[in-house]
Amino acid sequence: MKKLQPDWFTQNWLDAEYQKYVVMAYLQAVQQNFTEYRLCPDLPDLRDHYNAGIRFSRGKGTLNAAFPKRISRVTGPPPRIEYKSDVTEPDFMAEMDAIMEFALPRFQTMLSEGQQRWADIASSLTLAPVGLLPLRPEEGYLLLHATNQSETQVYYFSITLYSEQEPGGRLVQLRFVEVVRKSLVNTFENIKLDLIRKHRQLPNPATYTLESRHTYPVQETLLPIARQLLAQAVA
Repeated sequence: MKKLQPDWFTQNWLDAEYQKYVVMAYLQAVQQNFTEYRLCPDLPDLRDHYNAGIRFSRGKGTLNAAFPKRISRVTGPPPRIEYKSDVTEPDFMAEMDAIMEFALPRFQTMLSEGQQRWADIASSLTLAPVGLLPLRPEEGYLLLHATNQSETQVYYFSITLYSEQEPGGRLVQLRFVEVVRKSLVNTFENIKLDLIRKHRQLPNPATYTLESRHTYPVQETLLPIARQLLAQAVA
C-alpha cells in the first residue's frame, strides 16, 4: 500500500465507497507495521491525517453556518424560530461527509493503538548517562544497545531548536557513527573514552546509553523514541 497522500479524500473522484476502500487498505498496512513494531513514519502520518480530517469537518461546519438563512417556521410555545439555509449543499459535499464519517473514527482507533505501542516501548527502554554530564549536554553520543546482543550502535546527537512538532518539544538530530562491541572489558565507559580519543572536537561529550531488553526496528521505532527521550532528559 502506497503512502496515503495529504489530500487523499479529494483525489481521483469523490466516491465514498471507493475512498472507504482506500482507507481500509491504508489502515491494514499500518496495522501490519504496528504489529511488527514499526511505528514510523506511519504514526506521525496517521496523526496528520486525523488532524486534517478534524480541521476539514470543523471548517465545513463553519462554512455552512455562514450561509445566508431564512425563517422556515415558528414553533412554540415558547416561541422558537427555525431557520433554513438558502444554499443547497452540493452532492460532492455529502460524499465527503460520508468519507469523513467513515475514516475519522478508524483513524482515531489506529492512532490510539500506535500511541499506546509507542508508550509501552518507551517505558521499557532505559536511558542513562555514561559518566558525568557536561554543563552543556545538548551534544554528544547515544549508545544504542539491546541486552540480548553484543553489538552497540553509536550515534552522534545534537539537540538544537524548540519545535512544537517534535516529541519532547526539541529538535534532536542523530547521525550514525559506528558499531562497537560491548563486553565485560569494553564497557560503556570505555566506549565513551575511545570516542573521545577518536573525535577530539568533542573533548567532554554528553553520553547516554539507551538499552532495550527486546530487539525493535531501529530506524522505524528506536531512533524516533530515542529522540523523544533525549529531548526530555536534556530538558
